[in-house]
Amino acid sequence: MRKIFQELYGSSKLLVPKGKYRMQLVLLVLIAASIPVIELLVAKLFTDLVVNGANKPLIELIVAVVIFAVLFISTRTANYLQKTYRVKFFDKAFGADTREKSKTKESWEWAMGLELVNVLSFLTQLFVIAAFFFALSPLFAGLNMLLVLIVLQVMGVLFKRQLKKQRGFVEKKRAKKEVTPAERLGSRIQQAEFGTLLASFGVVLLLGLLIWFSLEGFVSLSNTIVLFLGLRLQNTTFSSVSSSLMRFARAKANSF
Repeated sequence: MRKIFQELYGSSKLLVPKGKYRMQLVLLVLIAASIPVIELLVAKLFTDLVVNGANKPLIELIVAVVIFAVLFISTRTANYLQKTYRVKFFDKAFGADTREKSKTKESWEWAMGLELVNVLSFLTQLFVIAAFFFALSPLFAGLNMLLVLIVLQVMGVLFKRQLKKQRGFVEKKRAKKEVTPAERLGSRIQQAEFGTLLASFGVVLLLGLLIWFSLEGFVSLSNTIVLFLGLRLQNTTFSSVSSSLMRFARAKANSF
């Protein structure tokens, strides 16, 4: 896991100039990280409306529906703005870079920059989702946080291996040795899917634990539904982290 953060920190220093561009990078990551929290709040409001809506006064029901609609629209808008603005951001950031570089090197730096934002955003989302769970069930959230740390540790090992392999491919290319597309792409995809598979096993165990907690009354019905949706979102984020890390390793190996 330490290897992941070392490479991300080092790459952000190389790609993004100091000053306002670093602050804009942090802002892009924070916007992306806020999206899953808002989505979980939307899910919480929705489940409360479904489970307890019939017992609420009409005015409270109307207010809850309005808040639900506003939050739902906000997530879609924030997601759109974050994904479209990052292209403009790197265009300006790279324009402020005075280093001389070839077109090929510039293309790889673009790829690395976009994946840098992706990985930072997905990692932040994982910890934000895990923190949100503490508001619903501290005990379950603690077990979930343990899973997040274990999965990231495993992904860190896979990332380190993939970075080494991709650098090997670059060296072979420089030495005029043949590297087949199947070898280049197959290695990256296999490692990414292996990380996703391991994370899914952990999520399945947590889902079984969540069912038990719900049946025993440790977690309320509405919170159980939100935790279930949160675990599904977290599992998707695990997959996104794994895939982005391997693409980042490839771009990193070809850029510097």
